[in-house]
Order: sequence, then C-alpha cells, then structure tokens
Amino acid sequence: MMSKMMIQIENLYRTFHHGSNEVSVLKEINLNIRQGECVVLKGVSGSGKTTLLSLIAGLDKPSAGKVLIEGEPISKLPDLFASELRAKKIGMIFQHFNLFEHLSVNENVTIPLIPSGLKMKEIHEKVDESLTLANIIHKQETLASRLSGGEKQRTAIARALVADPNIILCDEPTANLDRDNSLLFIDILGKLHSMGKTIVIATHDPLFDSLSFESTIVPMVDGKIV
Repeated sequence: MMSKMMIQIENLYRTFHHGSNEVSVLKEINLNIRQGECVVLKGVSGSGKTTLLSLIAGLDKPSAGKVLIEGEPISKLPDLFASELRAKKIGMIFQHFNLFEHLSVNENVTIPLIPSGLKMKEIHEKVDESLTLANIIHKQETLASRLSGGEKQRTAIARALVADPNIILCDEPTANLDRDNSLLFIDILGKLHSMGKTIVIATHDPLFDSLSFESTIVPMVDGKIV
C-alpha cells in the first residue's frame, strides 16, 4: 500500500518587490512528499530553500501556485487557520533555535501545548516524552540562556515534537553546531524517521549528503529544483 501524500507543491512561484524591482526567489516548484519520506533541500545560501520551507509551513504566501498539507491548501488559508493547521501538523526546527532565553527548557517546550486545551497532567507527560526523545530531559529546569548550542538545538527539537506533528521542517539545523553536535542531531532525525515522521531539511551541510537512513536529495539552484 502506498503511503499517503503529506506535502504537495504545485507550480509554486514567490516574487518579492523591492521598489520598482521584482526579485523571483522561487520559480515553478513542483514537489510531492509522501508520509515517512526524508527530503533534503540542498543549495547554497540564496537558492530559495528557506523561502520554500516557510511556504510549506504557511508562514508566507506564494505569489502563484499552491501548497497542500495532507490535502489541505495551507497556502490559501487565512493566517489564523494556517497557524492552527501548522500547530497540529508541523514541527519546526530553526537555525537560531528561537527559544525564550529567560524560560527553562521545560517551559520552552510546554508553550506550544498551552492552546491545546489538554489537562496539565497530559501536558507534563507529552513534554517529558519529547524531552526524553531529544535527549535533553536532564536539563529540564535549566534556563535556555545557560544552555550550550547543542543543548539549545535539542530543546528546539523537543519543542518541535511536543505536539506530535506528522511533519518536521528543519531550516539549516546544523549551521550553529559543531560536528559532534551535528551528528547527534542527525541521530535524532534518524529516530524520527524510524517513527514514520515526514522530514524536510533545508541545508548546505555536506553531513546530509550521506545519511544512514533513507533520504532524497533535492538540489536547488536560483529558486528552481534542478
């Protein structure tokens, strides 16, 4: 039985206007990603990978074309509905971690569940589960400002996983990590892959060229898939 389609991108264009200039960042992107696939968007800085990720997440809207998440057109939804869909189905891991420095690891990971209406007991269980999976539970009471780069990244992973999304999007996730922490991050991705998560990574890190688990490299040049 074929796995279901998680992400469908059809004839996607993204153009930005700077004064009277028009800059085409993405051109004619077509891409289908099935459940459980790991796709690595490879390309130099400025190739359009990050813009493509933000369109998949519904953080930005295309100039033309569409993005469907499990059949729902996230690119056509008003912002409020797009953010609800994102909260349920997509976990995001950013290059700069985006943690609240004055909050503990535990509090940072709890935040995405606050609007969920879950009981506190369930929230604690989910937070503990994702902290364990991301291998950061031993630091749960530590303030984010006191963490190392690798610990911040693992906290960001736990936060992305806490709502149990089917899709994980990673934007240059190893850009601020040393080699050892990058390899630890890739190990966690391997675990997520074995759990059947759909993973999309935007990166130019050569460590992603030969992952130990099945993945598809999608090269991007000048806003196009080549």
